[in-house]
Amino acid sequence: MLKVLIWLILTALSGSGVVVYALHQQYEEQSAEFRILYRDITVKLSQNDVILALLSNSSDPAVVQQKFPYILRWQTKPHKPPRPDINPARAGTYWINSPQGSLLIDLPKLLADFVHSQKFHHFSLSWQGTPLLSQGAEGKKDRWRWEKQIASPSQPLNLLVTNNPDWRALPWFVLLLIGIFWAAVIYFYNQYQVTKRQRYIADLRAHYSELARLNAMGEIAAGMVHELNQPLTAILSYSQTAQRLIKNQQAEKAQPLLDAAVMQTKRISALLLAFREKLHSDEQVLQPVNLRQVWERVVMLLGNEIERGKLSIINQIPDSLPPLTASPLGIEQIFHNLLNNAIQAQQQTDKPWVAINATQTSDSIMLTVTDGGPGLSEVALQQVFMPFFTTRKEGLGLGMALTETLVQRLNGRIQVENSATGGACFTLVFPLTQQEA
Repeated sequence: MLKVLIWLILTALSGSGVVVYALHQQYEEQSAEFRILYRDITVKLSQNDVILALLSNSSDPAVVQQKFPYILRWQTKPHKPPRPDINPARAGTYWINSPQGSLLIDLPKLLADFVHSQKFHHFSLSWQGTPLLSQGAEGKKDRWRWEKQIASPSQPLNLLVTNNPDWRALPWFVLLLIGIFWAAVIYFYNQYQVTKRQRYIADLRAHYSELARLNAMGEIAAGMVHELNQPLTAILSYSQTAQRLIKNQQAEKAQPLLDAAVMQTKRISALLLAFREKLHSDEQVLQPVNLRQVWERVVMLLGNEIERGKLSIINQIPDSLPPLTASPLGIEQIFHNLLNNAIQAQQQTDKPWVAINATQTSDSIMLTVTDGGPGLSEVALQQVFMPFFTTRKEGLGLGMALTETLVQRLNGRIQVENSATGGACFTLVFPLTQQEA
């Protein structure tokens, strides 16, 4: 909008100068035409003085009328008492009076050639305010006006012409070119500014790329601490329990625990591989993911914590739910963080439970994870996804921040609120298909 306003101002200023110059040229041209008209009328009227001196009572009227058709009558004897130099008669005629005699002049016939050829809007000849010849209505809105008295001793008539500018004769094509010129100037200047800004941004990115990489590595390291802490704790718990069972001659009961420890170890390996790839690229491998199977896998991984906390797991993900195009490890981490948080939040709850539900729309899948805990405070609802925000003394405050990052990398969105039963309710929405992030 600002560029359009600048273009309008520049075009208006430049165009105004061109219009003023063109109007001035028109005025000068018409002023020259007025001077020519004034000169010709003066010469024509001055001839009457010569004719008056040459005429006599013996002059043949037919010959005089043939040579000077604008002379209607003449009289060579002076009037008594003397008449004024000019005596208007009927419309368009007047007497020229002198000591030698008088002439009755038909002014329209005398100036017929000039009247018909002149290009002014209004033309008039008058004597002391009495109009003798007039053509075109004198408009009060006429912009230009020329007025001058005829330089004739016997016929000092007043010549008046008015006119208006010829707007059609203005250089409209030049005005169009001016508009195009300023549009081109503004366009190329804008392109120059855009290119300059792009170079500036590119320089900034190049300057701070190493700092950004180091900062990203720091975030990844913090994420590794958080993500590896859970499976390592589980491995330690499984291994210690298996040791006690083996010492008590119950080796057959230790086998599932060792299998769970191996599964957690593989999960650590997958996490380390993902973190290593993150250091080199932001790309992630996307493939069809069965959300119900991933949730069941996470429930199995956290089985020890679920059993110890006596949680009820309600899985309402329908078998008919279509696969989600996503990163399997990313979805597993999201579910793991949400379920682990729900377990931690219900340590003081009599009947803890976690429910997951999934529904499908035309182009997305919506998941809700609800727990039976005390819910989140107003502060926690606002800051739960901020890094290092935690309500537990032993927590790092990275779980939900990493969860939000993983959801966003899958072009999804996550939000949290307290459910009607009082517990926390996380809502996640993912597009069914997507390009690799």
